[in-house]
Amino acid sequence: MRNRPDVRSKPREWYYYGGKLLSILALSCVVKFSRLVEVMLRSRKIIQSAMWVSYLCYVVFFVLWIYTSCFVQPRHPNWSETHKYLIYSAACAATAGGVLWTIAVWPIFHIWTIPLGMVVLVLFLEVVAIIPWNSRKMKH
Repeated sequence: MRNRPDVRSKPREWYYYGGKLLSILALSCVVKFSRLVEVMLRSRKIIQSAMWVSYLCYVVFFVLWIYTSCFVQPRHPNWSETHKYLIYSAACAATAGGVLWTIAVWPIFHIWTIPLGMVVLVLFLEVVAIIPWNSRKMKH
């Protein structure tokens, strides 16, 4: 499997972005009506230490993501094979952040913590999907 330089993907159609924006709106409404952000900021029932460590894990994930996309990918065409430790580290940080977030918020939402976590995850993925990335397609 080799990368072909300078192969750009076609621009997406309007209905792709329309569908993504509608799903972002719907998922944002679910988060708003659950008062998740308010609870995370103000509730005394959450486990604060787990919440802060989950924030730290998410910061590590985002730093690795930005570092990989800004510095590693442009310089190393086969970066996913040569820099696997970045992928493993970012995945580990995101997973640990999710588990710790679930532990921290569980005393308030109980079993509803898991569906809310899935909603937030899908919301994040939908937002990332509409960001125009400068990526290259791989030749199969």
